[in-house]
Amino acid sequence: MKPNLTASVAILVLGLMLFPASGAVAADDILRLNVFTDCHCSDPVGQSFCADVKTKIQDSAGFRLAEHPDTYGIGVHLWCIGMFDGLPGIDTKLVGTMSAVSVAFTIYSDRLPGEVYEDSSVFRVGKDAADEMANRIVAAIGQLATANKTVFEHIRATPKPSATATPKVIQ
Repeated sequence: MKPNLTASVAILVLGLMLFPASGAVAADDILRLNVFTDCHCSDPVGQSFCADVKTKIQDSAGFRLAEHPDTYGIGVHLWCIGMFDGLPGIDTKLVGTMSAVSVAFTIYSDRLPGEVYEDSSVFRVGKDAADEMANRIVAAIGQLATANKTVFEHIRATPKPSATATPKVIQ
């Protein structure tokens, strides 16, 4: 029986995608900056916007979506509320069409006592503009990463101090 060349190539490509060389992944991960993103969005537009931000961070070449603000990186803290939810006299057609969003950017490191404030903004996001505004948030993260490049390089290059035992006073 003659092997099917197309099937063999497809299996090889699938194998490379599922099991990439560990050296390439490790080198790529080292270059990507952690971005911790937490969302406090109760309205549908805000939730969609937050999901778009997280997806764009995850899909970016320069960032890695972090589950927790450990090691070091940039924090993105989003708070959203529906602009027309529960307002008397507002046409119900407007409910669920726009969100008021507050974003605060921070820098965090396991060597700092907490997160350090970098910048913040308040803006509106319409249902049809969530994707565009998510792109703007990722661009802002890029600007903050560039502005703080020296800080991140210093954190990366400085070994983390090891825990030292507290000296016991002998009396």
